[in-house]
Amino acid sequence: MENLRQELTRFIQDPAAQQDPSALYRRLLAEAPVLDLGRVHVVSGYQEIVSVLMHPGTAVDPTTVGLPSAGSTALARIVNRMLPMRDGADHTRLKRLATTAFSARRLEQMRERIESTAARMLEPLLAAGEFDVVADLAVPLPVAVSCAILDIPDSEQERVVGWAGLVARSLLDDFGGKDVQADAARIAELDAEFEEFRTYVEELCAARAAAPGDDLISRLTVARAEGKLDDEDLLAFVVMLLANGLETLTSGLALAVWQVLKSPELAELIRNRPERAEAVFDEAQRLGSPVRASARALTHDVTLGDTVIPAGRVALLLYAAANRDPRRFAAPDAFDPDRAETRHLAFGHGPHHCLGAPLSLMAGAAVLRGLAEAGRTRELSTPLTEETVRWSTQFVFGGMRELPLVCSPVARTAELTGAVRS
Repeated sequence: MENLRQELTRFIQDPAAQQDPSALYRRLLAEAPVLDLGRVHVVSGYQEIVSVLMHPGTAVDPTTVGLPSAGSTALARIVNRMLPMRDGADHTRLKRLATTAFSARRLEQMRERIESTAARMLEPLLAAGEFDVVADLAVPLPVAVSCAILDIPDSEQERVVGWAGLVARSLLDDFGGKDVQADAARIAELDAEFEEFRTYVEELCAARAAAPGDDLISRLTVARAEGKLDDEDLLAFVVMLLANGLETLTSGLALAVWQVLKSPELAELIRNRPERAEAVFDEAQRLGSPVRASARALTHDVTLGDTVIPAGRVALLLYAAANRDPRRFAAPDAFDPDRAETRHLAFGHGPHHCLGAPLSLMAGAAVLRGLAEAGRTRELSTPLTEETVRWSTQFVFGGMRELPLVCSPVARTAELTGAVRS
């Protein structure tokens, strides 16, 4: 067991060890679905993670067990007030404000906008013949979708993409180094960038409050006027909505396209049955797990099988392993969009299940349908191989750093092949 602890610790700390973790996942699931690493218990089993997520004695907020709150910038303090970072009745209150905007009826109303947004972004990229799926599509598309459903003009999307990236950088930057002056300078730089974002959001909310529409921001400004949330809650909510999907949908899109490029039969499936695109995208999320892990602080003892994790500890929930748990998924390492069990943990579970999951599925499916359709007249390929692909160096987000895609006209390829043969 000590060897497994050492391997797991190396996996958490060393990006090089995170590139092909399937063997480690199998060991964890077979030998120790709950593994004690000291103050942190790593939970990798599907049902064990669900039990933690549904337990009333857990919290997202690390300060509940005496740990420092993440982040030291002004933006990080706002991020700590976002819906996914809240607990208990506070979380329930805020989530209720957004739930109506994500009802099945309203989501279906958004479908056409999301699909047209994806098609509009994909068309010029395919026409160019070559592009980077991550930088050119998977980064801007989530923000474009957010802007579409929040009635923000296309002309402002480039600025919003930059600010959404700022949110991610604020969370991932490490300011705990020995160079205090360098840390202070970087914090000041991020704070100055965020001040522009804050001003934009405050002006946007003021405009919606003056002339409310049927969008979510207008509804939130009404809720503020009714005393249901304060100015900082409103700011955090809108920042979250604008940055929604960056890193998660970004990673998920790249992983899904990668699967389709590796397995041309998936593109053929989507061409013949376009309604299966969502299932293909969803299975890519299960197998790839864009969000590799999250954590919960334990305010009470939590019993998982024969293991009792005492209060005051932290449970590190390894979603990527749970999504390959053979006790839950048959042939868990196989890509199977037709599998019977589809309830994976890529979008979380329970009270903190991602509200935007249906939007991600719509956007992801739209991209896969667009690429599959392009494959009728173009050969889609990538120069990358399993050995040369560059993965994220962040532990929490397990996505690709780049995915070059080449789309050559099939007719021209055939002509060249004929010329070589002659």
